[in-house]
Amino acid sequence: MNNLPETNNCILELENGWLTICFNRPEKRNALSEDLLLEIKITLESVESDRSIRGILFRGTGGVFCAGADLEGLKKIATSGVNARDLAVEMSTQAGSVFERINKMPQITVSVVEGAAMAGAFGIACATDILITMADARYALTETKIGLTPAQIAPYVINRLGFAQARRLMLLGSSFNGQKAFKMGMADYLATTDNELVEYINKIKEKVRKCAPNAVSITKKILVENHSVNPKKAAELFSDCIVHEEGREGFASFFEKRKPYWNVDK
Repeated sequence: MNNLPETNNCILELENGWLTICFNRPEKRNALSEDLLLEIKITLESVESDRSIRGILFRGTGGVFCAGADLEGLKKIATSGVNARDLAVEMSTQAGSVFERINKMPQITVSVVEGAAMAGAFGIACATDILITMADARYALTETKIGLTPAQIAPYVINRLGFAQARRLMLLGSSFNGQKAFKMGMADYLATTDNELVEYINKIKEKVRKCAPNAVSITKKILVENHSVNPKKAAELFSDCIVHEEGREGFASFFEKRKPYWNVDK
């Protein structure tokens, strides 16, 4: 059995050749803190070369997949003065490296979305090979609405949804439910009950079991070869938004529960 790392912000379960990484910050709706991102990255690194692990499931505790980036952490960065941009680049690069690693893992990766998949979590869902969604799950690309850009996740959203549809959703900060995600082709499986969700997970595991691990690994390498992203460049673009006056206003309006100045009726 693989020696998995010790984690505090996610629960790891290894059973019958499948690793489940369960985001475990229910008090923050499993938001992607720096510590959680680091634990995901370390966990993936520890199993990358292990062909006895046939697949990796990403889930969230408390009935919520993930609320996206930890906005309290981003707000602190945005208001940290002269070091704000450097800190933002570092944080965004770390997040981007996690999305990239998920996308390039040699094992089959599956997102199981319940509750919500917002912003960065939307990116995780798009970066995995297969997406199972509950019908009432909520998806949102909220970045532009709070003065930010989905730079790190954009390539994965485009790859999964196609350019025209991804462009519309990202520019307009769109939100929709799991049923719509399935209808537009984003989600591969749609579950309306917990039992259906389990059935789909088991069905995928059964299908993966019939495929040779090395063949899967090589095929995935071919698939991602021409769909790479530059996390450093994406981090710089994201960081420019954080330190911009719109980014600071976006965070302020979010926490003060009001509309930002660009969304005030004239």
